[in-house]
Amino acid sequence: MKKTTRATRAKGTQSSPEALLDALHSLMIERRGLDVAIADISERSGLNTGLVRYYFKSKNGMLVALLDRIVNLPIRNLRALIDAPITPWEKLKRHLSGLINTHYRYPYMNELVAYLINGTDEEIAKHVYTSSVEPLLIAQRAIIQQGVESGEFRDVDPTFSYFTLTGACDYMFTASYVHRLGLHASEVSDEMRQRYTEHVLNFVRAGLQADVAG
Repeated sequence: MKKTTRATRAKGTQSSPEALLDALHSLMIERRGLDVAIADISERSGLNTGLVRYYFKSKNGMLVALLDRIVNLPIRNLRALIDAPITPWEKLKRHLSGLINTHYRYPYMNELVAYLINGTDEEIAKHVYTSSVEPLLIAQRAIIQQGVESGEFRDVDPTFSYFTLTGACDYMFTASYVHRLGLHASEVSDEMRQRYTEHVLNFVRAGLQADVAG
């Protein structure tokens, strides 16, 4: 009986941080932003508010944990993609498709990164930059350079390209007012995501493709 009790407690303790992060995620999706109180997270998760401080120390700590959970696997995959035995365009295509998928699933992500880098302490800002922003810069520079060296891409400024590429992958999912007023849609559907992915890839390829005639 004691073993069962301990196992149950261990399972509950292990799942509590994930339950809190799931509640935070769902509330930010519903409210289209970061304006979520700890009390709301507690009510949604069914867990005591004290557990937020126990596991994450603060709401900002919880936001960092959520961002880490979001980017962990995509960043690992991106690092592996740099050395994959495929063409630079195929690498960039997979990267951008994955980036669009991530913003589709987590439309608050850009706001979250900006808030944690600009609105919190220096330690958090450095962590977010090195874990979420810098890996994209490094990977995109490497892939574009591979394309330039192979003759597949034109020689473009990699830093400007970072802003162009990440901006294209993000804005579609953050500009909710455009959806309501311009597209007459409350949210981006999966069908829209697929069409938008194809659209972005066509634009990027046309912009990067080397001019063989020149």
